Amino acid sequence: MIRQKITFLLFLMLLLSTSVFSQVKTTIVENVNATKAGLVHVLNRTGDTIILKSSSSIYRFSFLYHSQKESVLMDLDSKEAKIPLHHFEVGQYTVVAYREDAVYPISLNRVGAITKPIDAIADLEEDVLRASLSDDEQRKRNIKPRHNASSDTRLASVTNKSKEAAEAKEREQRALIKRAAEDAARKNQALAEAKQKEQEQRELIKKEAQEAARKEQAIAEAKEKEQRELIKKEAEAKSKQEHALVEANRAKAEREKAERQLAQIEANKQAIKERALAEKRREELRAIAEAERKEAEARIANVQTVATEDIKHEKKEVKYNISVIQDGSVEKQTREEYRKENLRPNGLPYED
Repeated sequence: MIRQKITFLLFLMLLLSTSVFSQVKTTIVENVNATKAGLVHVLNRTGDTIILKSSSSIYRFSFLYHSQKESVLMDLDSKEAKIPLHHFEVGQYTVVAYREDAVYPISLNRVGAITKPIDAIADLEEDVLRASLSDDEQRKRNIKPRHNASSDTRLASVTNKSKEAAEAKEREQRALIKRAAEDAARKNQALAEAKQKEQEQRELIKKEAQEAARKEQAIAEAKEKEQRELIKKEAEAKSKQEHALVEANRAKAEREKAERQLAQIEANKQAIKERALAEKRREELRAIAEAERKEAEARIANVQTVATEDIKHEKKEVKYNISVIQDGSVEKQTREEYRKENLRPNGLPYED
């Protein structure tokens, strides 16, 4: 909607300006930055000269012709410049003022033809310097000042009436030019305001777009953060579940291990008991066997005793028995006893 209004306003201003363009010779668009920097750039009342006034020295200026891509460059080194525009044909130009601090471009539109003065100087540089510099400054630069006295004999023949008519016509022309310039200035102002509004609207749209982008980015970041938190929670829950499962498995393994150890202990106890019982049983068997052995030995001894007694009753008493029987059934006499009781076969005792 705003763009449509701006377009309609520009079209209306264009229609209004077409009626005065036939009277306007030149239009200029203000460079706001240049004005803020102390560079005045205006047209004279007749619109045939551009005037530059600066708070600091303008050391150079240039004219760039848009359609031909040609430029005119000239050194000036002055705080004021008056540039006659009859040197430039109709068309769009960019005038550039060069100062030490910055370069300031100014848009200029040559609309109507400008009558070349009778005493015009053909050289642009000389014309600009003579129009811009004072007589003293011209002398310093070795430029001989021109006198304004005219020797044109046609002026002597002009009557007072014709002079008044000419002056009235000139005043009317100047008023017309002034109105055209004012209209052009208003148009330029309206264009500038329209451009400013359009720029503000663009800035507003840009800010709204940036704000929307920031909101979308914030929403995206919030969603991403929420997603990260969800993933983190799921990972933590899964980790806890896995940890709980590991702990459960470890506890189960420890219980099974404890159960196996208890079973082993019980088995060991049972084995010890069984070994003790077996040992006790073996001791009992050994005791029984020992008792049986002793009983058998006793029976054998008893039998041997009885047999010995029986043998003793059956012993034969012999003299000097050297039998090898050693079971006690033979009562033996020693050799000494035999020699004491008996003689040698020759009849002699054994002691001799």
